[in-house]
Amino acid sequence: MELYNDEAAKIKSLLKENPRGMSVTDISKHVSVNRNTVAKYLELLRISGHIEMENVGTAKVYFLSQRIPVSTLLNFSSDFIVVINDNNKVVQANDRFLELSKVSKNAIQGKKLCDVFPPMISNKTLLESIKDARNGNEQVETLDIFVDNELCFFKAKIIPSTFDDGENGVTLIMENITEEINSRNILKRQQEKLEILVSQRTSELKETNEMLKKEIDERKKIEEKLQDEHEKAQNYLNIAGVLIAVIETDGKCTLINKKGLDILEREIDDVIGHHFVNEFILEECRESSMKRGQQIFDGEKEINCESYIITPSGKSKLIKWLHVALKDKYGNVTGILSSGQDITEQRKIEEELKESERKYRLLAENTMDCIWTIDKDMVFTYVNPAVYDIAGYAPEEWIGTKLSDHFPENEMQKLNEIIIYFLENGTDNSRTRIESLIYNKEMDLVPIDIYGKMLFDEGGNYQGFQGTTRKIDPL
Repeated sequence: MELYNDEAAKIKSLLKENPRGMSVTDISKHVSVNRNTVAKYLELLRISGHIEMENVGTAKVYFLSQRIPVSTLLNFSSDFIVVINDNNKVVQANDRFLELSKVSKNAIQGKKLCDVFPPMISNKTLLESIKDARNGNEQVETLDIFVDNELCFFKAKIIPSTFDDGENGVTLIMENITEEINSRNILKRQQEKLEILVSQRTSELKETNEMLKKEIDERKKIEEKLQDEHEKAQNYLNIAGVLIAVIETDGKCTLINKKGLDILEREIDDVIGHHFVNEFILEECRESSMKRGQQIFDGEKEINCESYIITPSGKSKLIKWLHVALKDKYGNVTGILSSGQDITEQRKIEEELKESERKYRLLAENTMDCIWTIDKDMVFTYVNPAVYDIAGYAPEEWIGTKLSDHFPENEMQKLNEIIIYFLENGTDNSRTRIESLIYNKEMDLVPIDIYGKMLFDEGGNYQGFQGTTRKIDPL
């Protein structure tokens, strides 16, 4: 796993330096790992959400994912979250959990949960629930934990999880419900007191009123604290480089970050409380956007899609969306959390590349000359249909064969001498013309003219040869 982590980190760092994306071959060359191994690492990173893949022509291009990392999102939560592996060892914990357990991130990493937080593991039913969660069954437990010699109550969701490398684990999401339970108990006791006080002297009502006033003051403090936490969360969201918005069940936007306002080119008062689809999505895309929203409300966990938004100036932008459901503690969908990346310029570049490739292929496939490329191993990687007129082979029969498969031994010796000379003395401008003989499909020798030049990558590294071949008609 350490090797995977090292190579994965190299790949992510490389993709960060190349935001337009890279192919498997390019990545393999830069990290000095063979192509098949790189492809496996890329698939693991894509499955885990660290990177994304797009098809550009016949190639697969990989980009660094724009999604918010899970470790960052964990610290947005006001809950206490810890992730453990199959041996009950801590893999990850958010800042809230570290505060609760009173240990540092370095001290808790790799330690068994019972070693860093003994009061929690003393609950036998929790161990059974963790075991059940490993079997794929989500569990909920109420934990009694002493924090600073004070009894606190936590509602723990025990969720089966899967790590980037495919191993199973368990995530504990603990919500502090101490105030809720204490408030419930306080209210119950107050009700009993009020029943007694009603029958007592009127003078005692003043004491009761003072107690209620104190309780109201405490509730105000709690509300102020919640408001502070909301403002902190908004500040965190404003750091994100993608549009983040919360859409309620009625379609109205209740939260949006600064990047979202920049993409929409609007002020916050023009967005909050407004119907997101009807006001900000391009009219042609509204019906499909409404259907996707309904899919989330009907139980779909997440949806990836693309749609256009419209700015006040009438400019349309292509947005790549990720929609996920927001649920209350009872599992009811209360809204949609949407993140959107502006891919207008990226898509424009992709379309230009496709058009350029189409024009080149059209030109190559309709010329009378045979156009070809061979790699460093002298294997043909491309040949146009004109090869049929020269040798009687279809392109798919020719591609993948070696140069030596098509020439007599004496001609091949002559070609090897020329190739060696170019490898030792040639530059990216070096070209040559050669007259030779080539076997056709019937094994007859055909006289040909060959025009070729060396191929180099962007770093100046030799990659093979490219050229054209023309049959020499007899006089």
